[in-house]
Amino acid sequence: MTLLGEDPRSLGSYTLESRLGAGGMGVVYLARTLSGRKVAVKVIRPELAQDPGFRDRFRREVAAARRVSGAFTAPVVDADPESDTPWLATLYVPGPSLAERVLSQGPLTVPEVRRLAAGLAEALRDIHRAGLVHRDLKPGNVLLAQDGPRVIDFGISRAADATQLTHAGTVVGTPPFMAPEQFRSADVGPAADVFSLGSVLVYAATGHGPFDGDTSHAIGFRVVYEQADLAGLSEELCRLVVPCLAKDPALRPTVEQLLDGLTQADREAGGHPAPTLAFTRPAPKPATAPALPYGPPSSAPNGVRSAPAPAGRRVKRVWLAAAAACAVLAAAVPLVVKGLPGGDSDKAGPSTSPSASATHARPTVDPSCGAAGSLLRGAGSSMQQRAMSSWTAGYTRDCSGAQVSYEGSGAGVGFLDFQTEKSDFALLDDVMTPAQAKWAGRRCGPGGALQIPVTTLPIAVVVNLRGVDEVTVDARTLSMIFQGSVTRWNDPMLAALNRGRTLPDRKINTIHQLGTSTTTLAFTHYLSEAAPDIWKYRPSGGMPEQTGQGAPGPQEVAELVAKTEGSISYVAMQYMKSMELTPAYLDTGGSRPVGPTPESVTAGAATAQRVTSSGTDMAMDIDHAMRGKDAYPIVRFGYAVLCGKGDAAGKAAGARGFFTHIVSEDGQRSAAELGYGRLPDELIGQVRDVLRAAG
Repeated sequence: MTLLGEDPRSLGSYTLESRLGAGGMGVVYLARTLSGRKVAVKVIRPELAQDPGFRDRFRREVAAARRVSGAFTAPVVDADPESDTPWLATLYVPGPSLAERVLSQGPLTVPEVRRLAAGLAEALRDIHRAGLVHRDLKPGNVLLAQDGPRVIDFGISRAADATQLTHAGTVVGTPPFMAPEQFRSADVGPAADVFSLGSVLVYAATGHGPFDGDTSHAIGFRVVYEQADLAGLSEELCRLVVPCLAKDPALRPTVEQLLDGLTQADREAGGHPAPTLAFTRPAPKPATAPALPYGPPSSAPNGVRSAPAPAGRRVKRVWLAAAAACAVLAAAVPLVVKGLPGGDSDKAGPSTSPSASATHARPTVDPSCGAAGSLLRGAGSSMQQRAMSSWTAGYTRDCSGAQVSYEGSGAGVGFLDFQTEKSDFALLDDVMTPAQAKWAGRRCGPGGALQIPVTTLPIAVVVNLRGVDEVTVDARTLSMIFQGSVTRWNDPMLAALNRGRTLPDRKINTIHQLGTSTTTLAFTHYLSEAAPDIWKYRPSGGMPEQTGQGAPGPQEVAELVAKTEGSISYVAMQYMKSMELTPAYLDTGGSRPVGPTPESVTAGAATAQRVTSSGTDMAMDIDHAMRGKDAYPIVRFGYAVLCGKGDAAGKAAGARGFFTHIVSEDGQRSAAELGYGRLPDELIGQVRDVLRAAG
């Protein structure tokens, strides 16, 4: 994401290039050293830097991170905790967070979870050897690099033998992934990280945490007193995580025992650990490996403490306890799932019958200013950060006293913040998954959750071809280019689409975004639907065939296209505009090829139909294979998830007022000026109807 107007351009000897995300402590930027090395720079918010207690916490984060050095953590490169603007620079780790990966592509496979477990255990081993306790291991703090996971954010870590610095009664951590002792008291040790590791692995394998709940209080009660929800967890992984989730910290394995067990199980299964953590869909999983023979004395998964066993019987008893618990839980899983709110039917997932809609005139909106007098918090999509900044400025200008704070922390992390009531709304780059819809329903209570489109996210195919002012491509040709079968610009397929133009005999340099991204998801949706006979993959946030060059983020992709002769790639239209890249035109079978313009993008979005019958769930399905229309086909919707009336946080009215402004004429025009697309009039009318009915 590009730098915003208020962002600094340099800190120390580092040149800031783009935003990577934002959180409660501050903003994280991608930066470069004088030699060109990439680093991630966390900059503390000015108002927090003035707080002596918070500055002391940041000093401890810097000191803690400097003490840890390992293959599975992001090492500190530099820091200045005493500056007027405190900052911390770590080695840049390209790749999505575990939260983003699961929310965009679904749970990991069993082999992937085992490799993740090994990487996280090694990271915790390095942290604990340095005399530290992380205390906030969660999916958002795990980055999935190509060569393995990285544990980041030591913001609340502390030395295992340090004097407690938090105030009495303060809960420090993220509730769904905290250990029981973190709720009982702030005095925790390395075993708390092991409990969090077990919770993170459940989330990675199933898409839900073992102790999800409606409120932080309810989550804390479940963590301390209730049995873990292991619905959907395989027996092999169940035997791995159950010992980690023992209520008594003295009964959990150490990370060394976890690593020993993983190593022994792999040897007994005849497996060979993969050299990298490749988070893609592998071949069908192998037969179940032997159970992991590690662990301290057995404890029942419901938290009933048992007396310690003699040392000689520790391994056998924990193995038997875990195996028995997993067998019982596996049999109970269907009942547990069925008994959860929203789990009795298919209503959490989308149906396939579109609903009819009435035609609406272009609205003139007077915002209700429902957020005036209280802070409305949002989190989620980094891709929509610029639009949100513009919307916030317009809303607070029109509504005296309104306050809106938005953190572009990534769609996955933002939804977790919404789920755990850390934010009042979330912005997503695609529709909610059925699991997310169920979680949103729990979060919002009787008023229910609203899912509404707020803008369009057009993706432009861009080229750098010196001497050629205009290039036309189509879905079939693009599929062959990005699968490596069309490799030169004067290929006959391209020549047929560009009659009257002379394309050079030059190599095509394909550029794609590494990891997972919304741009790749939209682009592969288009290829799979418009050229199903050529593109052999399903839509995905990660490019399945990574031919050519890769770049870690959208800004880097745009920059690489700008300096690479003969290149072709796909970027969000906002980056095409800001970098002044040359768009390719798409042949969709109409009278002329169509380019990415505000008008053609809105026309493309107008082909969308509702895929749910629920009045509050406006999941839309765009016809990416549209033919013969002057409409741009590579477009997706950006969505907002917020609560109807009666939500637990009491901010429903304020959120509905804010989003009424967003779908106003002013709100949609401001987004279009930044390179997003304006919603079609008919869809704006439907969104307004949903917001009005929810009030």
